[in-house]
Amino acid sequence: MSQFPECDALVLEGGSLRCAFTAGVLDAFAAVDYRPFNHYIAVSAGSMALTSFLSGQRKHFIELAMKLADDSRFISFRSAFSEEGLMNLSFLAKTVMESAPIDWSVLEEEIVGKKVLIVTTDAEEGLPLYLEPSAKDWMRCVLASSTLPLVTRGRIKVNGQWMFDGGYSDGIPFNKAVELGCKKILVIRTRPSGQHVAQGYLDYIASWMYWWTPKLLRLFEFGFEHYNAKVDALKTSGDGDAEWEELAPKAPLRSDGYYVTSVDLLSDYRHGLEVGLDWLSKQRAADKTK
Repeated sequence: MSQFPECDALVLEGGSLRCAFTAGVLDAFAAVDYRPFNHYIAVSAGSMALTSFLSGQRKHFIELAMKLADDSRFISFRSAFSEEGLMNLSFLAKTVMESAPIDWSVLEEEIVGKKVLIVTTDAEEGLPLYLEPSAKDWMRCVLASSTLPLVTRGRIKVNGQWMFDGGYSDGIPFNKAVELGCKKILVIRTRPSGQHVAQGYLDYIASWMYWWTPKLLRLFEFGFEHYNAKVDALKTSGDGDAEWEELAPKAPLRSDGYYVTSVDLLSDYRHGLEVGLDWLSKQRAADKTK
């Protein structure tokens, strides 16, 4: 589509239910069939939003998220110390299969000739893993990327290797796109531009639980510093031949946390729609002036 910019890569930050915002941006893109990307790199729930986008199923993510948010079988504080944890990913997978199936035929056709990477974290080394999913193991890769220590099952095995949420090791993986040779990179955030994070209480607990594993201990103790460095690097807009741009919420999202309602999710989704449509409109207007 010549009226819009041709980007090499789309990078999606994670953020659990904050990705309702991401889904809104992606549905805005889908509304005008804006799909110029040859590379897709997604983290955690961002990979689920990406799945809905690639399968051509507008509103799929937000409708699924709203359904889950209002179901105590998905988020239950009484289950926080059970095998499934606070957020039941097994129930999520079951809901997708039974109530909101992915159109795999459309997805497979859409990714022909393109590279899709889902980011996870090696459960032993604490380093990022970049999985190239097929339709056969796609959902398992998505679940692995979304598995939070102390919040869900904790870790998932993919191809014989234990791994967990990619947000811990590479929460905003635009550098991977640069490494792959991409020149124009669009990053969709789930926090306002420039917003730093502090070490969370779950990170403190995980640091105590994994004191005997030095590599994971460092990840939980200092991972937030790595994330903040990425936030700062994004503000530079580029490095060498590579350029990047971020689309971020204008204010902190309502779905930040675990006390989230379907009303919160819908509000953040509409915020994402607005940001996505505004960006597309500005890009089209800029193209007309050239």
